[in-house]
Amino acid sequence: MTSRSILGVVVPAALFVALFLVTSNPAGSTGGTPVSTVPTSSPTTTTSTSTTTTTTTPRPAEANPFSARAMAGYLRHRTNVVTAAVYDVNSGVTYTYHNGIRERTASMVKIDILADLLYESQRSHVALTPRQVVLATQMIELSDNGATDRLWSEIGRYDAINEFNELVGFKATIPSYSWGDIDTTPLDQLQLLKVIVLPNSILDPASRAFEMGLMEHTIAGERFGLGWGSPANALVGVKDGYYLESTTGWQLNTTGFVKYQGRFYLATIMSEHNPDEDYGISTVTQIAEFIWKFLKP
Repeated sequence: MTSRSILGVVVPAALFVALFLVTSNPAGSTGGTPVSTVPTSSPTTTTSTSTTTTTTTPRPAEANPFSARAMAGYLRHRTNVVTAAVYDVNSGVTYTYHNGIRERTASMVKIDILADLLYESQRSHVALTPRQVVLATQMIELSDNGATDRLWSEIGRYDAINEFNELVGFKATIPSYSWGDIDTTPLDQLQLLKVIVLPNSILDPASRAFEMGLMEHTIAGERFGLGWGSPANALVGVKDGYYLESTTGWQLNTTGFVKYQGRFYLATIMSEHNPDEDYGISTVTQIAEFIWKFLKP
């Protein structure tokens, strides 16, 4: 296969094709009360010959994936602590579950590190080096911690990621000198996903296409959650995170974007106090499946 140049760096043709496909298709305790961050009513207008009257029609409870009967019933019986947020790109509606709870990023933060690296590259007008492209690919597609350590150092560690996250619009994230120990909320992670996936003034189209392409090609073992909970033919870009935390047990996270059959949404699902890794994987994957089912166009 031939190679193409992206961000001033020659990359394999397979990766270029993946990026082209992206740009051509732009894109607490459990059992608590789910909260929507937007009004639960939508305006409707009726017109007569003399006046215009505006009324409001309540949004059906089933329209919120976290208050829908199946999802709520499932969450009520989980023993872990779940927090989640979903942004429906088509409607502009954001839904949250256990909003405000902070949990550890684990490897989910790797898309944040890459976004910062791309932003710094744009600002300095210096393309990523071939070595940085390789490290970025290993970090996202393979979730390689060694590659992450190197890029974490290159972006400037704590100070750099904190400055970048403020630019993105994070409100509740607590930075750390260790990349895997950052405490964050799903709402903050939605802000990051919007910068990666949707047109904005922080990352240009080439940078966004590069990062989305890597997220779409994470290996099978790193695609639980949104990856396993979405249809096989869906366009899914995902970054998961997991590790055994000494005080809160297994941390299992999934974050990314899904686009298929009229649906287009961004989602972050985080869970802690999982008794084991499989329990957490099952939780975030099942929630991802519920989200897909209930966000019908």
